[in-house]
Amino acid sequence: MDEMTGIDGCERRLARLLFADAYYTYSFDVTTGRILNEIVGSNGYNYTQAVTSESQCSFDEMVQRVLYKADSNVEFTIDSGMQELSCKALLRAFEKGKRRVEIKLHSKQPHAYHRLTYFLDADEETGHVMAYVLCQDITDTEKQWIRENSCARRELEDTESILSCAGVGTWHIQLLDNEKPVMTANGKMMELLGMSEEDLSGEELYERWYAGIKQSSLASVKESVGEMLAGEMSENTYVWVHPILGERYVRCGGTAQYVEGKGYILRGYHSDVTAMINSDMKHKQQLTDALEETKKQKMLLQQALDNYKQADYDRRRDFLTGLRNRQDMYELLQDNLLEKRDQITAMFMMDIDNFKMLNDHFGHVRGDECLRKIGEALKAYAKANDMYFYRYGGEEMLGISFGGTKTPDEIAQELVALIYDLQLQRNDVETGVVTVSLGYTSDNSHYEKMIDKADNAMYCAKSNGKNMAVCFEKMA
Repeated sequence: MDEMTGIDGCERRLARLLFADAYYTYSFDVTTGRILNEIVGSNGYNYTQAVTSESQCSFDEMVQRVLYKADSNVEFTIDSGMQELSCKALLRAFEKGKRRVEIKLHSKQPHAYHRLTYFLDADEETGHVMAYVLCQDITDTEKQWIRENSCARRELEDTESILSCAGVGTWHIQLLDNEKPVMTANGKMMELLGMSEEDLSGEELYERWYAGIKQSSLASVKESVGEMLAGEMSENTYVWVHPILGERYVRCGGTAQYVEGKGYILRGYHSDVTAMINSDMKHKQQLTDALEETKKQKMLLQQALDNYKQADYDRRRDFLTGLRNRQDMYELLQDNLLEKRDQITAMFMMDIDNFKMLNDHFGHVRGDECLRKIGEALKAYAKANDMYFYRYGGEEMLGISFGGTKTPDEIAQELVALIYDLQLQRNDVETGVVTVSLGYTSDNSHYEKMIDKADNAMYCAKSNGKNMAVCFEKMA
């Protein structure tokens, strides 16, 4: 038998399907579990025809063979509160009102990350639940995210070390919808609580901490948590009953982060201030100094958390031009597939004319300055005209219009004139200034094809003299 037939061969083909570098889409009937259409990657490879020697697998068979094998080389996480990936689980999610399910796959060999998004909808004729699947290779994005956030993680680790040396423990509490509270704590925090890190789940740790709050202090603790959930930094001193030492005065502070559609994550510190509170007047200055030090450490912790958030924002922006990056464009189209996509009226692809010549003649520093100034101009134009601009690659920028008062033709002409009017001087071309060639399309019947159409029209503008705009629908 051919090595690519049989169960083992099918598993290899299915693994290649799920972890192919190419982007692809397909659909299947969730009610019956059958994959309906041929699965073709953006590179033109037809995965369905590659397995014509045997019948096509159902969706559940495909998932079982690739993801749930004992020796599976895949790690995966599932969004939308699902515990497993199957037709039955998707049907339950649909019944609960979920219309989008997203999973992230991590393949160890080869080392790669992929995102699969399942859009669920009911078929009006059959009443069956249908799934429309979108797969995307996000390996580069994940690796970049890890690199960009390593600095923030190091700062958090340094802060943890400083706080621990100062006798301060740190904690996290997850207050997620329809789930029990879960608490995690660092080693110093566990020491302050008089608990062992072994054999304690997050739920058990939270329950023991909560049970130790003295009844007379419970109201102030709840008030402090309420302030955190309202977006404030809150601090509070309360009495907590230590399992060995008895009643202790605890200084606790923290903040809360809202997770869209899921709940809250609380982060903060815990310090035993019993000795300071019980000391006489000669120790009051020591208490003041200790509390001031705690505030400084709180600022360090908050700064590290802010850096972490900023790193996530930065990964969606092109550092040179300040425009959105290509990954952010794909995430926008996916996250708003049911709403924002219908508002798209046009796409514009522009390319700086003779940019390589500019770099060769004036140097890359001048080329980078040109890109920065164009980026600033496009950001200002986008804000005034309900548009997003992305650095699509190199000297190419992509614009997406969501309506507004201007027609696509007017926008295209204004963008070409906008770059010309910047008067970025260069004496190596006839115009004497930096110009762009622009192609655009207003055919939004298939947004997946709009980028290619705008790109083709842009090359037509290049071929016809540059420094102009060409509409795809009006091309000869």
